[in-house]
Amino acid sequence: MVRCKRRYFVVEVVPEKSLKLTWYGLKNAIIDTVRKLHGDFGVAATTSGFQIKYCNAETRIAFISSIRGPHQLIAMALPHVKAIHNQPVVVRTLYLAASMKHGFLFVKKHHEEKIQELEGKLKTYAEKEHWQNMKKKAYLR
Repeated sequence: MVRCKRRYFVVEVVPEKSLKLTWYGLKNAIIDTVRKLHGDFGVAATTSGFQIKYCNAETRIAFISSIRGPHQLIAMALPHVKAIHNQPVVVRTLYLAASMKHGFLFVKKHHEEKIQELEGKLKTYAEKEHWQNMKKKAYLR
């Protein structure tokens, strides 16, 4: 028996307005875009192993799982996703991972870089102190 290899896309969904990101809406938007670009063949090839494994509405980061091979059709379709629930969005592919573990390691590193960017933008001592207190509370949870 042959093992089915998978690929995991780490994507960021950037809406123009506030959007309640759900896995169902993201999945339908991607399938509709694959249908527009690749037709029935593309939908048939991608849907057999296509899943949204993780979708965080707060950070707007999602993991998309696909079988290796048809993952290229999904990769071509992701930049063309223009709307979720009739609200305009931009879908950015951050990373293509071979395992969920490597995807989560990338997300952790990505968030740490974003935090360092935000800390660099703080100007007053009070803001920096407030930020440090917030970080301590988050680590205690």
